[in-house]
Amino acid sequence: MPARAPRVTRSEAVVIRHRRFGDSDRIVTLLTPARGKIDAIAKGALRPRSRLAGHLEPLTHAEVLLAHGRNLDIITQAQTLEGFATIRDDLDRLSLALYLLELADRFTVEHAEADAVYRLLLIALLRLARGDGEQLVARSFELGLLDATGFRPEWRDCAACGEPVSPDALAWSPLAGGVICAACRGSHPEAGPIDASVLKVLRYIQQEPYEEAARVRLTPELASGLERVMHELMRAMAERDLGSARFLSEVRQTPRAAAGEEDAEDSAAVAASAEPLPAYTEPDSRNA
Repeated sequence: MPARAPRVTRSEAVVIRHRRFGDSDRIVTLLTPARGKIDAIAKGALRPRSRLAGHLEPLTHAEVLLAHGRNLDIITQAQTLEGFATIRDDLDRLSLALYLLELADRFTVEHAEADAVYRLLLIALLRLARGDGEQLVARSFELGLLDATGFRPEWRDCAACGEPVSPDALAWSPLAGGVICAACRGSHPEAGPIDASVLKVLRYIQQEPYEEAARVRLTPELASGLERVMHELMRAMAERDLGSARFLSEVRQTPRAAAGEEDAEDSAAVAASAEPLPAYTEPDSRNA
């Protein structure tokens, strides 16, 4: 006779989003290391004196106690582990963090194993909070997410036929998921040019450790090219528009964002010498 699932479980989680449920409750979407993405009810979260509300805002790393219900789990306790205050106080970093949350949401399904995505998201948010370069954090997360979910892009050989791509005829297709050779260009009318420098940086970030990739210096033009290519690729792989990506692009077009981007590029250069983040610890069998 199979063992029954525990009625109450404890788990770490990143809060992805929430929505109103009735007059006083919320349904909270959590990304957990062992159970993947789940929806759970936070009863009374909309009441002024709720003890749960402040710990279950999007962009919060929390420990939650879940009571298993008939249809949805019920969050009976929640405690903030990291509120990412430094991200919330910076519009550029906040807009990027919301973009990462949306990507994690779009590329996971409920109650499916998503440990790798959970680790990628949490580490990306911790890097963003400690001041790492925004471009490096974003591109590293995007490429890692695509790899973890089976959509690893091809930046060296043709994504259509697998043959090496000539450096003299660079083209790429977001629908094909990578570069396209000259012979396959006709069967991919959506393919367009890709800058050689952008392609080199994408290859480097994909194959090298984060600390090594942090040494790459990005000009504003190169950073813009990287963002454009990756946003197009993520939209194509998610098969839908990403509202946070549009918002992020709008923020970067403001004078404030332009100044912030220079700071981000400078911080990327020193990220390699920063102390490494604490290693992720696998949850024990009692955790959700």
